[in-house]
Amino acid sequence: MDLRELARAGLCAAISLGLCTASGAADTYKIGMLTSLSGYVANMGLGGRDGLMLAVEEINKRGGVNGRKLEIVQLNDESDATKGVPLAVKLIEGENVLAIVGPVRSDITEAVAPMMTKGKVVNMVGSTILPTKSDYSFATAPTPEEEAPAAIAFLKQNGAKSVAILSAIDVWARTLGKTWAEEAKKQGLTVVAAESYNSATDKNFIPQLSKFKAAKADWILVTGAGPAAGLILKQKAELGYDAKLFGSTTFPVAGIAALIDIGGLAAVEGTYFAATPFSVWDTFPKDDPRAKTIGAFREAFKAKYGRDPEQAQWWVAQNYDIGMLLAAAMTKAGPNVTGETLKAALEATQGHQGVLGVTYGYDPARHSGVSGVVVAQIKDGKVVLVSK
Repeated sequence: MDLRELARAGLCAAISLGLCTASGAADTYKIGMLTSLSGYVANMGLGGRDGLMLAVEEINKRGGVNGRKLEIVQLNDESDATKGVPLAVKLIEGENVLAIVGPVRSDITEAVAPMMTKGKVVNMVGSTILPTKSDYSFATAPTPEEEAPAAIAFLKQNGAKSVAILSAIDVWARTLGKTWAEEAKKQGLTVVAAESYNSATDKNFIPQLSKFKAAKADWILVTGAGPAAGLILKQKAELGYDAKLFGSTTFPVAGIAALIDIGGLAAVEGTYFAATPFSVWDTFPKDDPRAKTIGAFREAFKAKYGRDPEQAQWWVAQNYDIGMLLAAAMTKAGPNVTGETLKAALEATQGHQGVLGVTYGYDPARHSGVSGVVVAQIKDGKVVLVSK
């Protein structure tokens, strides 16, 4: 090693505290993305990836965070609950990531949560539910506790007396179904029936819907995602069952076009669901700050990808917000950020306005803090705002 190499090595060690590589360049902050890039919830994984990468591109173009660029390591869990753990091991132990974005399936999130805590790796959960036990997980979408009151209040305002609940079998869907039932009772509605289904494999919903019809439920609440949503609407129409249907925030996960293709426009028309402002941004008053912020994001997205993000696919905006939340927290934590200091910085986050149209806020006792759920409806094949 010549004198110049020795000097550079000494400078890196003494001044940069390990921030230099052998070539003298700054290290990156490495972020993992564990999500579903294939399988039945691939729409969420692929859309989320696009949103996150747009945020990272913008952050890196303006100089990164604390002088370092963000680097995203993407792994595909294939929407398969058995594949999440080994991939999480690879990201935590093999890639030494600072944080992980995802998964979108709640049962995968639940399985990998203890590893996040043990490794002190922040988990920006892509699902709408937090793991049962995890000190390092943060919700980045409305949780069941945040979604249910808005949904049930809307039903009550619209004359609902009795409801039936059809829940998918994964952790999130079961939790939301239970929370809906508790909230319905609290607000004076009667739950006359509750059934479950497998959103990944089931195609026949006539048995459950027949029970709901016999119980004379005037509203049906449906959790779950993917093609099953379209089939539920189609088969409800085939039964001649005229109950109104209200879906969860993930109800349109396959996209509105796919819902209509599977269920038929007549069956899909008029369906209500809980939504984030992003999904109905163009029906907000034009002077609403949320409409302006989301509109600017959509223009940036189109400039990068050559297409508009679909309104119903709110997870595109959610993951953009995740990128910005992480960048802000890393800046607050300082150049030598660790999992522990990043967690503390996120816990100090209050009033962060995102392009999802919601406000994010956390504290040490509460890692879910997304406010701003609205009610949307499919009308003339489009998503419109009903209640804000």
